[in-house]
Amino acid sequence: MKQAANERAEHLRAISRERLEALVLERAERDEGFALWLDARFAASVADEASALLDPVPFRRRAEALFASTGSGRHRHGWGERSAGIDEAALEQLIDEAEPLLATGRGAHALTILKPVASGLAAYWPENADWDETLHEFFPRLDQLIAQAALMDGVSQEARDNLADELADWQRELAEFGADDAFATAIAACMQGWDEPGLQATLAGLGQSWPPGGGSDPLDADLTRARLAALEAMGRGEHFLNLSRAAGFHCDHAVKLAQMGRVGEAVALAHVRLTTHGDLLRLVEVVASVGRVETAFDLAAWGLSRDGRDEGEENWHHRAGRAMLARWLREKAHEVGNRDMMFKATQVAFEESLAREDFRVAKKLVAPPDWPKLRELLLAALTAAPYAYERIEILLDEDLVADAVACIDLQETRFFSPRDPTLGRLAERALADHPDWVIVLACRMADPIMSEGRSSRYETAALWLGIAARAHKACGRSAQWLAHLDGLIEQHRRKHKLRPLLEELRRTAK
Repeated sequence: MKQAANERAEHLRAISRERLEALVLERAERDEGFALWLDARFAASVADEASALLDPVPFRRRAEALFASTGSGRHRHGWGERSAGIDEAALEQLIDEAEPLLATGRGAHALTILKPVASGLAAYWPENADWDETLHEFFPRLDQLIAQAALMDGVSQEARDNLADELADWQRELAEFGADDAFATAIAACMQGWDEPGLQATLAGLGQSWPPGGGSDPLDADLTRARLAALEAMGRGEHFLNLSRAAGFHCDHAVKLAQMGRVGEAVALAHVRLTTHGDLLRLVEVVASVGRVETAFDLAAWGLSRDGRDEGEENWHHRAGRAMLARWLREKAHEVGNRDMMFKATQVAFEESLAREDFRVAKKLVAPPDWPKLRELLLAALTAAPYAYERIEILLDEDLVADAVACIDLQETRFFSPRDPTLGRLAERALADHPDWVIVLACRMADPIMSEGRSSRYETAALWLGIAARAHKACGRSAQWLAHLDGLIEQHRRKHKLRPLLEELRRTAK
């Protein structure tokens, strides 16, 4: 996909301006959705370049078109009928238009985009909530972005009050359909703003904890995140530090310290307060971006030295975070030629992920003299792991067919899918040295499909029977196979889709 995008970019660069304009206008005339997208992009670009007011009309029309294109649930005649699904990628793209505005503190402009989206979603949701699978995920994002926008300079108290009324109306309607807190953070931001008792003292560095008294519920935390995002966008760094410290948002506080050049304070805080590898990675990336690469290396290495047992060794969030931190250190250490650090980071990345890609990267990056030792360590971790999704692929890549065969319990084949390409690859590779094992596996993959009459999968069964045939031949038992195949043809003679496949196997076996 990336290659195709690059090729498309090359073609566009080769086209003259006049020809490109003609192509765009031609598409806009034929595709209303594209035309509305183009109008919205043009409005955003003009506002960016001229610091002008953002025209709300293109964004309102774009949002209306997205929700209108789905059809209405009112016309369903039964529970089995569904209206066309909304284009969630286009909806996400429209919301993304607000991000640059939020990042530069233009909350009023961002609301020009976010309000029609929220209004459209609120109107659309009641008729489609029962069929939703992913659309509900837009509510938390919209809630947080609207809250950020409402808290920014340039949004008057009157505008906040009006927005709070609109959001409350939408939320009352949504509450009847399972989204009772869809805009809770945004409503709180509009109603409380920056006037909450004690907040100004906290921003000035006079408060010990936020909220006062130390108690905090999820809504308090979400509102604090929105306030921090608004402070960041408005360039109020000291206020950000004071609020993040008082609220116990240690990672945000450390990152801001690093961005402001106070790297030593950030690292000291990390050693005391940052408990997850994901938070450490976030800080490490910032420390490196401000030019303190060696400090970032040391902090990442320290993070990997912590085994994380207090975080839950089997917790996938912990393992994923540690793997990502290790990958960052692996790549950066490779760039600067730090061989020892790269070796260790490469080992940790694989031990946490047990991913085929991490094994391949290890083989590519590590110096040839170091590979045998690292390979042994990685394979030992793979063998010891109670579960590894890509275990068989890695073993086959390393030509360890016998080890891969040993991973498959032939008494538990009901847990394997006959259509798993990895299982088929293993069977083909094991033909020469493990034919008896292949015969059992192949028959156990094919037999349930045939006996249960799963006609849509008969070709899969035939593929497995072909593997069984080759395994019989490999161990000199072709006659036994032909007898078995004749029995299958007789047993399934009434299955008109299956029998021709079996007879074709019989013909090719002669």
